[in-house]
Parts: sequence; C-alpha cells; structure tokens
Amino acid sequence: MPVKSLAIIPDGNRRYANQSRLSVRAAYDKGFQKVEEVLEWAEETDIERIAFWALSLENFKKRSGVELRVLFSLMRNHIRKALQDKKFVKKGVRVKFFGKLELLPEDLREMMRKLEEKTANGKRELGIAVAYSGREELLQAAKKVVVDFSGKPEQLNEKDFEKYLYLPQPPDLIIRTGDVSRLSGFLPWQTAYSELYFSKKLWPEFSREDFQEALAFYEHTERRFGK
Repeated sequence: MPVKSLAIIPDGNRRYANQSRLSVRAAYDKGFQKVEEVLEWAEETDIERIAFWALSLENFKKRSGVELRVLFSLMRNHIRKALQDKKFVKKGVRVKFFGKLELLPEDLREMMRKLEEKTANGKRELGIAVAYSGREELLQAAKKVVVDFSGKPEQLNEKDFEKYLYLPQPPDLIIRTGDVSRLSGFLPWQTAYSELYFSKKLWPEFSREDFQEALAFYEHTERRFGK
C-alpha cells in the first residue's frame, strides 16, 4: 500500500553547517531548499498529506536570538516567494501552519495567515509545525475539551478529542533524518500506529534515493494497528 500521509522531522542542519564549514544561514537555506525538493518528489507519488516539523517549541526557547532571526528571515523569504509565484495555489496544495504561532513575530504570522488564506481551496495538504511541542498540543486540546465537555465527560470519544488537535490526521509514515532514532514528541497522539523510518543522512544531504527508500520501506511493511 502506498504512503498517503507523510510527516518529516528534518534534523541535522546545524551539524551539516559544522561539517561543511558553512554559516548557519547557509546550512538552513540548504535545508529549506531540501524541503522544496521533497515536495517535488512527493508530487510524483500518491501522497495526499505531508507535514514538516520546522521548529520545535523547545528549540524556539533555547536557540540564540541570532539563529532565530536567521530562521524567521528564511521563512519570510520562502513564504513571500510562495505568495508571489502562487505555486501552491497552482498545484492545489492547502498550507496550514501549526504550533504556538502567537510566539512568532507579528509580521511573520500575518504572512503565514495570508498563505493559508490563499491556498484554502487546495485538495492536497501541507502542514508546517513552528514553535511546536507535542505535549503542548495535547495540553491545549485537553483544556478545550474540559470546557466543551464539562458535565458530560462520558460523551467524549477519540474522534471528538482529535478535533481539538492541531493536525488531526495520523501520518502513515514518519521520516526523521540526522541519525536520531526518536520522535522527540512530534505528533504523539497521531503517530500511535505510524511506521517510523530513521535516516542517517543529515537533512541537507537527504536525496531522492533516500526518499524512495523510505517509501519502499513503508510499502513492504505489514501494518497491524494493534492486531
């Protein structure tokens, strides 16, 4: 069965900068370019939904101001380009940003809002997690559930709860690059039965062949869903 829903943790940009003797900005720029390449590769498949973890909430809190300014500058550049060339609109891709977006610079949030608005009619989905934490996602969902199901907790079921998540749909496959074999709290509810593929490649090094190997891994895996 082919992958329909994919999530990616693109790890290894800073290590790539160190080993390649590049500036952090140059390495992150290569990482952003790699995202665009992967989106192009995904177009050639049956993938209907894809999500990237662009920045964790923990990294947002721990990264230096200089590094965050670099990331936000690159995000602005790529969102501005997407708005100008209308590539997502032309390709029928609906973009959704999720995470604690209120922590981001106001102008960046406005650009994100505009891109979401312009692509709202797309059939395929692209989710981008920024200042995201899986624990925070579950906590925010629980707070809303407490209010909406006050006095009637017995009526709450899994489908109801999923409506309060940033990204309700479970990914079939998660790819993490950077030779790290953990999810670090990415989509903890949604990934209960996802298949996991860990690549030793640093994110800017991730190739079309690596991508195809990950998809082949999934297609040859028997999914049991707890059976």
